[in-house]
Amino acid sequence: MRILSVDLGTANTVAVLSGHGVVDVDGGATMPSSVYLDEDGTLRVGRDADRRSRRDPSRYEANPKRLIDKPTMKLGDQTLPVNDALAAIYARVMEAVTPLLMGSALDEIRLTHPAEWGPSRRNKLLSSARLAGMTGELVPVPEAIAVAALGGGRPLAVYDFGADTFDVSVLDAEHRILADGSLGDIGGLDVDQALLEHVGREISHKDPAAWQRLLRPTTVDDHRARLGLREELRLAKEDLSALHRVEVTMPEPFEKVVITRGELEALIRPSLIRTTELLISTVTRAGVTPEHVYLVGGSCQMPLVAQTIAEKVGIVPTSPDHPETIVASGAQVVDKTKITLKPEDDKPKYVEPPTVVTAPVSPATSGPHPVNPNVSGPNPVVSGSYPSGSYPSGSYPSGSYPSGAYSASGSYPVTGPYGVNPNVSGSYPMNFPQQQAPKKKDNRKLLLGAGGAVVALAVVLGAVFAFSGPDLPSADECKDETTQDGQGFTRCLRQLAGHVPDGGGCEKADSAQITGMDEIKGTVVSCAIRDGYAVQYILTDSVTGAENNADAIAKSFQTDRVEADWTGNGLEGGYRAATSSGTGVLVFTAKGRPMFGILTKNAEENADELKPDEMADFFEKTVQPGE
Repeated sequence: MRILSVDLGTANTVAVLSGHGVVDVDGGATMPSSVYLDEDGTLRVGRDADRRSRRDPSRYEANPKRLIDKPTMKLGDQTLPVNDALAAIYARVMEAVTPLLMGSALDEIRLTHPAEWGPSRRNKLLSSARLAGMTGELVPVPEAIAVAALGGGRPLAVYDFGADTFDVSVLDAEHRILADGSLGDIGGLDVDQALLEHVGREISHKDPAAWQRLLRPTTVDDHRARLGLREELRLAKEDLSALHRVEVTMPEPFEKVVITRGELEALIRPSLIRTTELLISTVTRAGVTPEHVYLVGGSCQMPLVAQTIAEKVGIVPTSPDHPETIVASGAQVVDKTKITLKPEDDKPKYVEPPTVVTAPVSPATSGPHPVNPNVSGPNPVVSGSYPSGSYPSGSYPSGSYPSGAYSASGSYPVTGPYGVNPNVSGSYPMNFPQQQAPKKKDNRKLLLGAGGAVVALAVVLGAVFAFSGPDLPSADECKDETTQDGQGFTRCLRQLAGHVPDGGGCEKADSAQITGMDEIKGTVVSCAIRDGYAVQYILTDSVTGAENNADAIAKSFQTDRVEADWTGNGLEGGYRAATSSGTGVLVFTAKGRPMFGILTKNAEENADELKPDEMADFFEKTVQPGE
């Protein structure tokens, strides 16, 4: 029986053929899941797409899987169905597999997908596979079940740190998914973004205009420079898994930058804490005791991932030798009669990718994959194109499938050590972090300024609610919000603003303004309060973006400052306040939410008497959302 399993991931695609093993699709075990549309309509994929992206980045999409909930995408001046992009990737896999079959037909093609995907997304993969010319029985396989098939008959948890999202699933001994969860703002691409912002804080002051061109390119040369920088940062991230420091080559006019493993770990530690918190809560909901935690995804190769799990949970995770191929390999041995698929769709997970996010650029090449004009528009048919015909999304049923000849077996070695107590046994869960009550308002800390050196506030990220209710938006809803009221507030910003808008004086702004800082982009509402006080509420595109902007403002404080935690209106967070020459600034954040606020005060009289405590008092009495 000839079975092909294909793991089309956000960043890379892997294929495994029974009797052969991992297929060399594009010059290696993994092929970038990227596409590039030539001016003549020819659609190229993989490393060929990455290489051509330098010609015209507007015709390039690094991660088409992220657009699974979108019907079309824009490449250059053409609109392309997302199905066609995914089909081009599957077609490239078939080009590599066909010679290995030596005239035989495939009996099954197993297509992996996130466990949380419902029928609509699964059917989009299936219709794309048919469009690519894949024949035989198509079997959708949840990624967590594929991993569990290699773990033997025992309950386990799958910790999947992919390029786009973090996903966790807990399965029983029969490999049934008992509970799962996801964090849409944590993935390998978000780590790349955090590195970019870190480098920007270090060097952007040398030439602010040049740095802005990298962030928001307007010319082809600017786009090329941005792609090159993103590639350098991705490679630096990977190298820091083995090295303690790396040099990053910067585009002109900037000089080389050194990044250390410690700096990278400081950037990602808060996010990793959130993943372990989700792991623990998912285990609790599942009601079983996993014997192992399996690490999946390229980002899991960062040493801090396993270390954080060991520290917070008390168990050394199991790391496969080849995490990038484990899903496709596991799909080969899944007993398909035991596959359980999610019966309903969640709300769309698509989040508009930041303009600075791109995929790896590689010099290797692969063949063209034109799109069938009978299916999706004016793209020419060339040799190797998809078969003619229409394959509408949603036309392939989900559910169980006939019995297969493969059973679950095998295991992967544990890597380490990660500083785990040797007396800790394999039982789970262990060493759960204790919930701590929020600090009282009078528990302020005074930090003394010293020549601009500022002690940063470490905020543990996490969407922790003091209470919940039907009118309080979730953290995921915050990221996707676009609807604004008459004053410019989204529901999330309104939750952060509390009663402040009730007094009027609030209006939508193009950007947030603070003296000595670049404009801060996002959804911004500015409110004039009274006595020289004003507050700006900013909704950014990610939790990391909000935290980094707030940190940048705090680091600009050159004088003594106070800081404390706050809670209210279903949120909790922290604030930092400082004053200088009659000007006061207080920046406040909401844990686990992609938003923050800036309270300012201009004292025209008795300017020298304005103190950080006065800013804090006003925030707590007037601006802080009430309970």
